[in-house]
Amino acid sequence: MTPKKILLMAHDVTLAHLGRPLHLAEGLIADGHDVTLAASAESARFLKNFPGRVHTLAPTGKARFIDNLAKGRPVFDFESLKRFTEEDEALLATLRPRPDLVIGDFRITLSISARRAGIPYATITNAYWSPAFTPRFVVPNLPMVPILGVGLSQLIFDLVRPIAFAVHAHPMNRLRRHYGLDSLGHDLRRIYTDADLALFSDVPEIYGLPPDSEHGGVFLGPIDWSPDLPRPTWWSEIDETHPVIYVTLGSSGANELLVPVLEGLRQIDAQVIVSTAGAPLPQTSGKTFCADYLPGGAAADLADLVICNGGSPTAYQALVRGAPVLGIPGNLDQYLNMHYLEKAGLGLYLRSMPLRPTAVAESARRLLQENTSRTAVSMFGDRARGYDCNARLKSALPRLLGC
Repeated sequence: MTPKKILLMAHDVTLAHLGRPLHLAEGLIADGHDVTLAASAESARFLKNFPGRVHTLAPTGKARFIDNLAKGRPVFDFESLKRFTEEDEALLATLRPRPDLVIGDFRITLSISARRAGIPYATITNAYWSPAFTPRFVVPNLPMVPILGVGLSQLIFDLVRPIAFAVHAHPMNRLRRHYGLDSLGHDLRRIYTDADLALFSDVPEIYGLPPDSEHGGVFLGPIDWSPDLPRPTWWSEIDETHPVIYVTLGSSGANELLVPVLEGLRQIDAQVIVSTAGAPLPQTSGKTFCADYLPGGAAADLADLVICNGGSPTAYQALVRGAPVLGIPGNLDQYLNMHYLEKAGLGLYLRSMPLRPTAVAESARRLLQENTSRTAVSMFGDRARGYDCNARLKSALPRLLGC
């Protein structure tokens, strides 16, 4: 294929939305394409060695996004989306020659701006957000859950979820009307996946599909990225002959859960390594080691168990290395992912409202000791490692570029 000019845009409200396009961008550069990666200044520390061009976007409003997510409000309002679209269009107009292709990760406004510019557009997402699938929508950690309990909250959530999805879709549909485009309807999943092609950072076997199937998009397999960071001084103290548990609750909040997690893990004879994703380091002692950021792939290589927020990137990072996942999800995205992983026997999830240390200890012991779980994870890891996300993206490019 003739080298193309490709723009990747990361709406990096969490580190995952940076890591996935960054990994694909590096693969595209290796294939000879002219690549620009756009991300906010908050991601600058992770882009120092990026071999392509970098464009700095305005702040994404991460704190507001996380607060809206926790309270069940639409994560983006009309004015924010309009600002993002104007920024998209200004960038697309500035780049010369203009891009042959735009790939976004959670930059949902590209479904407007790229189309208006007549540029093919692909979105990096997860298959559980595709309307082609029918997942179990587990009630996330909404404010009503601690008041009403999980059972009643789930009943209410099942009843109102279609209405809630319509409310969440409204700002984007309003923006589309503003630009003279048709509404995408009331299903939020269409808002999140609308593109010329959806690129799923997933393995189809998780969804009960054969390896080469396409079901609403192209399965790239796990996009396995972790920051290129030096290992902390304590790394050499880890005894790899003794169980290791890697704890990382992600960059989307919930670090208050570290206290009950670490309290529960003190009941287990294991070493614990913790990444706080930039949050203050907790007080630790004994066999617990902490850093603000860790090279996640190397940490997962050491781990016999990974405890995370249940998000897809860290979960897959664990599974491809043969470690089961104990998820402590908060938002719907994380519950959707853990629903499929638990169904496939690759991990367990715990609700965090409240999170009991004894439940953490019991679930961790079960995943460390159960042969059935470890066998399932080992078999899945073998399959997942067979997916080359960069090669699969390369195969999908002709469909987007018409060549």
